[in-house]
Amino acid sequence: MEEMKEQEQLMAVYKRLGELRRSGVKMKDIASEVDMPPNVLSALYATVLPAFVSSVGQLGFDGALTEALANVNNLSRKRLMDSLEGLYGHLMAFRPGNDSLAGQPSAFLKSLEKLSVASESKIGALEGMYMSYSCSSSLRTLKAEPFYFTSAGEGRGLVVGRKSVHGVVREGIGIIQERQILYLLLNAFQEPDFSLVSVYLQLPFLERIHYLRGLYLVPDYNKNPIARRIVLVKMDERYTPERFREIAARLIPREEFTETEKLLYDYTCEDGDLIKMCTLPSPKLDLRDLKGEKELLSFYGRSEESSEA
Repeated sequence: MEEMKEQEQLMAVYKRLGELRRSGVKMKDIASEVDMPPNVLSALYATVLPAFVSSVGQLGFDGALTEALANVNNLSRKRLMDSLEGLYGHLMAFRPGNDSLAGQPSAFLKSLEKLSVASESKIGALEGMYMSYSCSSSLRTLKAEPFYFTSAGEGRGLVVGRKSVHGVVREGIGIIQERQILYLLLNAFQEPDFSLVSVYLQLPFLERIHYLRGLYLVPDYNKNPIARRIVLVKMDERYTPERFREIAARLIPREEFTETEKLLYDYTCEDGDLIKMCTLPSPKLDLRDLKGEKELLSFYGRSEESSEA
């Protein structure tokens, strides 16, 4: 019974691949959709499946599949059978538009999930709890917010968390790119509201991590984006929920700066270290509006400095 199901799926896969190829979809785009190397998928379509379909009536399922797979060296029977269910499901659901992947965001979403899972094995010395330092979006002062990086376990991905100055913890995913870059992606608010926080961190070539620096993109309270510098200082080599709950996020006024916090403020909160946009009530948005936006932001900046003085 199982062999009959697998035989029907193999034949359906062959038919569907043919339909997609005849409609102009490139093999590399199909391979991306089904998460299979293009050379393996090409060998399956051009060599294995034609041989299997033509001989299964005479040799039976086992004999036909064994003979067909003997013609290629990059695909084993176990690998094919392990991936058959997913391959069949993805191909049957694949509906290309004019562009081979038009209207198909699933390939990108699958890539995010795949990269996060792969990053779990690379976390190494990055795991632990950190205090982040950046410039507050409401006042020109130093904002300190705890972060943690940990493994979700069982190959489920790299988890990151941030506690805001309001005491709310939000979790997201981390993606390590070639041990040089760490991307953090998380939601600033509680579902169903969504406001993407993204952090780009450069990874030092060190066995023991003490500091991470990068750029931080987050919406302000009016959902206008702000890009600024951020520095993460490691506090603990391991993440424990109990310890993380004890760590407070806060805004640190200048008169309370330690020597270290003064250095962090100078790095993250100078005039050139914060880029902000604002929404203009303009029905046309021309080049004069762009100039007006910068003048408005400059005015607000001066007002903040005057109030702090």
